[in-house]
Amino acid sequence: MRTDSSGAEREQPTLGELVALATRDVSLLVRQEIELAKAELARQAVSAGLGIGFLVAAAGLGLGALIAGTIFIGELFTWAGLERFWAYLFTALLYLALAGLLSVFAVTRLKKLSPPERTIQTVRDDVTLLRSPAGRARAKQGGGHAG
Repeated sequence: MRTDSSGAEREQPTLGELVALATRDVSLLVRQEIELAKAELARQAVSAGLGIGFLVAAAGLGLGALIAGTIFIGELFTWAGLERFWAYLFTALLYLALAGLLSVFAVTRLKKLSPPERTIQTVRDDVTLLRSPAGRARAKQGGGHAG
């Protein structure tokens, strides 16, 4: 006395199948978001590298200038009539100003770094999608975003 309802039951996934699908989709989504974040951070690493390079150049120029240029310019100011003490002090201040200018260039470059905006936006979109009833149904069917 059994009716033929097995066809209708087969169309409806079981709770275990739904949980497995949801787990798989969330896992895929998390992996895609991590890959997107890695790609964005790799691009910004180049900019950070340039900023650090400017800082290294500033430090190198500051040290080299203090060793070689200070002696030459200090003696030049002494030759021009300043006392040796004042000549070397003035020379040191000039080189510190140059190192400060290079540091400003480096800080400006480093301030241009920003968080991975595309990743943040797609995560927000995914959360919004999963919170809506239509989004949950779509996620259960495997219709998540593909990055």
